[in-house]
Amino acid sequence: MLAIVVVSVGSYLRWWDLGFHVASLRLAHWLAYIATGYIAIFTPIYARLKRRSPGRFRTLLNIHVFGNLVAFLLISMHYAHHMGRPPEFPPTIGTGLTLYVILAIMVLTGLMQRFRLATRLQKTWRFVHVGLSLSFYIVVIMHILITLGVV
Repeated sequence: MLAIVVVSVGSYLRWWDLGFHVASLRLAHWLAYIATGYIAIFTPIYARLKRRSPGRFRTLLNIHVFGNLVAFLLISMHYAHHMGRPPEFPPTIGTGLTLYVILAIMVLTGLMQRFRLATRLQKTWRFVHVGLSLSFYIVVIMHILITLGVV
């Protein structure tokens, strides 16, 4: 989590350049697309495999947790890069902020479940975590459509 904060601050303060183009898009966008794709594709695969292969649950859980933390790191870099834009080119906040808050709470509730923090609230953490996962899909689709100018 500390690495995510440091990398996000560095992205916001432009310690490294994420604004150069790779093909037709900036690197910051590619990072977000890769991370969002990972979350969108692997999360339902994880949910299905953990039920079909209970013997591999521990391995699947570790991949899910680590992979989604790396994805959150990349999305944090993207978000911080946009928030650090100069005043003459302000970012549009809205679905991006909503999506980032959803992901941050998903990471928090996921870590609470993984490390069994506040075990009395385990069912609540799971309910919130799964509910936000479903919200993630709705908001990410809207974010993409708004960014493309379709909506």
